[in-house]
Amino acid sequence: MKQIFFFLSFFLLFGCAGYEPLFATKKLSFYIEKIENIKNDNITKNISRNLNVNKSKSDNTKSYILKISSDMENRVAAKNTKGQTSSYEMVVNVKVEVLSTDSELLLKTFNFRRNFNYNNQVNKFNLNQYKNNILQNIINKISQDIIIKLQSL
Repeated sequence: MKQIFFFLSFFLLFGCAGYEPLFATKKLSFYIEKIENIKNDNITKNISRNLNVNKSKSDNTKSYILKISSDMENRVAAKNTKGQTSSYEMVVNVKVEVLSTDSELLLKTFNFRRNFNYNNQVNKFNLNQYKNNILQNIINKISQDIIIKLQSL
């Protein structure tokens, strides 16, 4: 009985010691003044839309200009014995150039690469929907990675 009480009190006291999710607070040490899309495709537009949340100016000390370019490639990953495609690989590459707003000098260049393997489906409509969901998830993860990298500058 004493051991149960000890473990219960231990977890109650030390179990939630200041844990806070990374994106729960909107207090960032930077803001994005301008986002330039080098390629005017859907990937860079969606990343810019995700980053526009951090575009509002407040009492932050750092401000950045971002230049974003991206490309996506769908490759055949495997074929079955009949020569038909059984799985694909989606590769998304994003290049982000971070410039200072004062002198517009290049501070840092980040390259993000995400890939995902998925199986072929008979119903092509469902396959397209699945590819779009995968792409949106990859874009969201890259947007979060950009915020994390900017936070560490």
